[in-house]
Amino acid sequence: MTVRQQAQRWLHQVLAACLAIPVDHLRIARTPAGKPWLPDHPWLRFNLSHSGHSAAIALCRELEVGVDLEQVSGKVAVKRAVAQRFFHPDEQRWLALDEDDYLVRFTRLWSLKETWLKARGTGLSQSLASFCIIPPAGASGLAPVVVEPAVDVGQIHYCEVRGQERFCLAYTAIGAPQHSPVQWQLAGH
Repeated sequence: MTVRQQAQRWLHQVLAACLAIPVDHLRIARTPAGKPWLPDHPWLRFNLSHSGHSAAIALCRELEVGVDLEQVSGKVAVKRAVAQRFFHPDEQRWLALDEDDYLVRFTRLWSLKETWLKARGTGLSQSLASFCIIPPAGASGLAPVVVEPAVDVGQIHYCEVRGQERFCLAYTAIGAPQHSPVQWQLAGH
């Protein structure tokens, strides 16, 4: 079984357990843009990400969620070319501030951007340069999103996860007022 198949199986088990229904009664549909949702339980929002041999799931009541897990890997030259082509100019400048840690910073930023797009339900149909995320210093925290015009209010949290490999994890909830933080609980599988 592939990592993707294992992650999908885990997602189905988690959703069924949260809903107190048998796994075979779970029905997942997709929006026209491809975002998964539960037609029989539209109040429960979820998202799944997998990278390497690991996976992450985000669940939330009422608020749109996104999660992205990215293994820190690859070549700096390739990541730099991606950033120059697709990222907001302010993000490109932020990445260049620490050449020694470029790969981790790029992976963190990619994860932050992807979780925002996943929560919004647009995926990569929205330009990565159309919004800007500059994470504060540190391996974990809360990152602000700058979108002009401001279309959504949300919170993006991020952290690094270390085991045999190093990952950047980001998770967001859209619709949460800035003064009312979402309570997150991280658990591994």
